[in-house]
Amino acid sequence: MRFYRFMGIVILAFALVLVGGVAIAVPKTVHTTITNTIIQAPPATSEDSAIKISVGDGLGSGVHIGGGNILTAAHVVGDQKTVKIKTLAGTEDDATVLWANKDYDVALIHTDGNVSGSSELDCREPRFGEQLQAIGNPLGMEFIASFGRVAGTGRQYGPWKRVIVTDMTTVMGQSGGGVFSNDGRVVGINVGVTIAPLKAGKDAAGADTYTPTMTGFGFVVPANAVCDLLARRAS
Repeated sequence: MRFYRFMGIVILAFALVLVGGVAIAVPKTVHTTITNTIIQAPPATSEDSAIKISVGDGLGSGVHIGGGNILTAAHVVGDQKTVKIKTLAGTEDDATVLWANKDYDVALIHTDGNVSGSSELDCREPRFGEQLQAIGNPLGMEFIASFGRVAGTGRQYGPWKRVIVTDMTTVMGQSGGGVFSNDGRVVGINVGVTIAPLKAGKDAAGADTYTPTMTGFGFVVPANAVCDLLARRAS
């Protein structure tokens, strides 16, 4: 199984062995999500807290939680000390990477620039079936919202120490973006996606070949885990 942490052009693949054994002939699973098509009431959120993050040729997302502090995914910032940010209002500035935790895939960056909007961090884990909204920068597009629900409760999975599973559309560039509850508070950070393989044909040796499809499930670090990390750093 391959786990993809999407950051614009850069894709980090993690090869893992599944416990219990999987036949070698079974096609590998990869990572993304299916948008819930029945949304009764779009969640309210502070769209102007959304941030676009640029690191070289790579793009990612973030969410401003106040005081110039921006949450994102650790794999978005990588080993960089500074990154470029852009706000919904179009303001561009530099941001300093304060810390990054690779086990949870969460990072905190700080800017002294002007970010007009911020969103409150709700230190809890979203419940099963809860309606969610995410805002990020997928496939080079800026500040795009996706909608869905919690499809699976918190767990250790793949390279992530704790994530919830969602059925929101999740593609490259959305990593690090905020995930919001109905009341507009941040309940998680987008970190990755699983992509289902589609049979494409056979190779020269007659073996089946597969191509990844943009259909699967998204992975979100819940806000309670994020709050724990922030508390540890503050102590």
